[in-house]
Amino acid sequence: MTDRPAVTELLVAYERGDSSAQEQLFSVVYDELKRIARGHVRRSSGNLTVNPTALVHEAWIKITRGESRQFNDSVHFYNLLAQAMRHVILDLAKRRSTERHGQGFARTELSEEIEQPDRALDELLAVDAGLVKLQACDAELAQLVEWHFFCGLSFVDIAAARGVTERTVRRHWEMARLFLVDAIGDDAAAV
Repeated sequence: MTDRPAVTELLVAYERGDSSAQEQLFSVVYDELKRIARGHVRRSSGNLTVNPTALVHEAWIKITRGESRQFNDSVHFYNLLAQAMRHVILDLAKRRSTERHGQGFARTELSEEIEQPDRALDELLAVDAGLVKLQACDAELAQLVEWHFFCGLSFVDIAAARGVTERTVRRHWEMARLFLVDAIGDDAAAV
């Protein structure tokens, strides 16, 4: 994760209305966001109709163009980025799934080999459904899944952001993973 004090300082300046702070903030976190976005696009097996640059820009717009531009700290900022990327990806996956299923037209069964490339999208939607259930039970574990699965943060980065040990994060990840496996069943391969 990018140096948190530098990000926090830029966030404070941005909230105060410093016009150059947003550009500087974007420059500081851009490479990391692009790396995360590349991972999402790669994991989608070519089923997302977006490139990493567009994904980063869509997520950035979601968090900086809203009514409130208030960020408590860098952890809050990265949490909002993770949620924004998740929503952009899920919107694209849902749109793709709707197109794939004919938008209300009668479905003609195809062989499994032809449908296989869309499996990654189905798994992504299943993980999101499980994440909604996890959020209702344990918001902290759900945030961990968002950070690791949707934002691509490592366990080391998450531990640093939360002020806990990597071992604690791994233990929490295992609890979250088991919950998701139970919640989503057949599509559990994604977690």
